[in-house]
This record gives sequence, C-alpha cells and structure tokens, in this order.
Amino acid sequence: MIRLRPATIADADLLLDWANDPVTRAAGFHREVIGPATHRRWLADRLASSRGRLYVGLDADNRPIGQLRLDGAPDGRVEIGIAVAPTERGRGIGHELLRAGMEVGLADPDLAVSVFVARIRPENEASIALFTGAGFLYVASDEVHGERALVYELSTG
Repeated sequence: MIRLRPATIADADLLLDWANDPVTRAAGFHREVIGPATHRRWLADRLASSRGRLYVGLDADNRPIGQLRLDGAPDGRVEIGIAVAPTERGRGIGHELLRAGMEVGLADPDLAVSVFVARIRPENEASIALFTGAGFLYVASDEVHGERALVYELSTG
C-alpha cells in the first residue's frame, strides 16, 4: 500500500532525477533533458498553483517511489500524470499511484473532479494499459507540444 504526500521544494533534486530518466523522457511530451534552474522554476510555480497538485508516492517504508500530478480546470476536468521511479518500474506501482491519485483528487473540494483525463503518447503501451485497466476510455487524439497524444477519460459521475 502506498500513500501520497504533497511535494515540496525539498523534493526538487529527486523529482528532477526522475524527470530526466531516459525512459521518462521518451514517454513524455518534452523529450529534451530538463536543466536544474528550469526545473526549480517549474516546481515553484506548480507548488504555488491553486488548481494543480503534485504528490510524491511513498511505500510502506516511506521510500519515495514515484510522483503524481493533477492539473485541474474550472469545469472539473482534471488531467492526471504519473511517473514511477526508475528503480520501482515493473512492480505495479503505477496502478497504486493512479488509484491513490484518483482518491486524493476526488477528496479535494477545490478540484471538484468530474472527469479524469490522461494524455498519452501512442507508443507508450504501459501507460495505455495502466489507464485502460483502470476504466479510462479512449475519446480523442490531440496534440501536446507538437506531439500526437491519445486522450483517455474517466467520468466520476
């Protein structure tokens, strides 16, 4: 069983290491390596956001095992993103992070979630399997930063 704790600026180096992992970069919509200054600015902005949430997933021993991002819109659509720590891949952590993230998102009155949204690169078979396995349905093709994205949604109503 994992638990989520809100990320802090003290997590900057850990989150940057995970973000710059080659597998993570290949699965994302930004392929280039992220510099420390750029990452710290992004993290500070993220932590100050009233509609965005960032969590660090912890295992039973309080070891960081991944991160979860929620980006809320005023209409209740909340985009969810997950990154599993490189050392934890292949152990079902993504499923646990997704479950915990949806629970925390639904419990957050400021997000007022009506629909969870996942945007996934077409070749990211692991993420497609993760989200469809959780009940997300393919609804459209989109573009994110010039890259094709498959859009999956899960209604909460």
